[in-house]
Amino acid sequence: MTNLVLKDIPLDVARKYKAESDRYFEQIFTRLPPNTQRVHRSNIAHFYNFCKCENLPGLTRDFAATEHSIQRYVSEMCHSTLSFNTIKLHMATLSKFLKIARLPNPLKDSEFLREFIKLELQAHEIYQRANQAPALRLADIEIINEEVEPKTLLDIRDLAMINMMFDALLRADDVGSVQLSHIDYQKNKLFVPKSKADQAGEGSFRYLSNTTLSYVSDYISEANLDPKTLVEKPIDDPTRINTGILFRPLWGKGTSMRPYDESPALSKKMQKLDYTSIYRSVKRIAKKANLDLEITGHSPRVGGAVSMAEANISMSQIQKAGGWKSAEMPARYTEQAKTGSGMEKLAETFDR
Repeated sequence: MTNLVLKDIPLDVARKYKAESDRYFEQIFTRLPPNTQRVHRSNIAHFYNFCKCENLPGLTRDFAATEHSIQRYVSEMCHSTLSFNTIKLHMATLSKFLKIARLPNPLKDSEFLREFIKLELQAHEIYQRANQAPALRLADIEIINEEVEPKTLLDIRDLAMINMMFDALLRADDVGSVQLSHIDYQKNKLFVPKSKADQAGEGSFRYLSNTTLSYVSDYISEANLDPKTLVEKPIDDPTRINTGILFRPLWGKGTSMRPYDESPALSKKMQKLDYTSIYRSVKRIAKKANLDLEITGHSPRVGGAVSMAEANISMSQIQKAGGWKSAEMPARYTEQAKTGSGMEKLAETFDR
């Protein structure tokens, strides 16, 4: 089967439905607009990453199992910061794939699932405001930096990653795409070539603190040392970081880099950490600092916006810092800010 889309889902699924799907992907999919192809790839990967984390089967020939997987997925998305239209688009992608693979389609044939999705989406605005990703504030980042003593390369990598996500208000997908050439150490800047909010692909510049840059430098230096001899690796060592993607996979114990191909010809297709890996890294490093928060992969971005609001930074500056095209989404995030209402201040004054 072509790997244009199905490379992002489990191999056993891809092989199982090879015959049903090959013709479409070979004769139709490759002729769709590049942005449409990208959206389908991303949506399928997002769904299967969720199923992997929740130990769900995903799309199968078992109608009830597929219905349950999709129900759980819709519920999770409706409690996230995804927009109404984005959730609808994810559902359309799954329904399309089910049709292409000639699998039972609960999105079309299950009255229960269709009613469930309708009610979830109707309540989406309420859920979105009440159940935003918990904010990982500046104070939390400082606790992480103070409490986590980096003992492995994995620790150093994840400290650099979570600090960068906070400073530059990056999503998990954004930080996974960061390349060495995107970082300007002299100007404390990070160039983000494209993001979910940047459909035109114009890119934007984000700020990086000296703390983050220090962690990044430490991570690269440590990665380029032989863990056994503590001597710098030869320039052509495939486990060095010379160029390309910054945050890379490590071996199981987190003490050494996996071999990585930095060939210029592969610069646009370099392997990136997927959402699941980044999500687990963020949770792991916060847990090491004993933070009692339900961290998600979105928490550093939300926390960056909330921390700025609590510091009385203007909405226009917050919007620019996070690369938002409008103030709507950062305004939702900053509802978590402890800026205080008039009644709150009155209660404090009279010790109520």
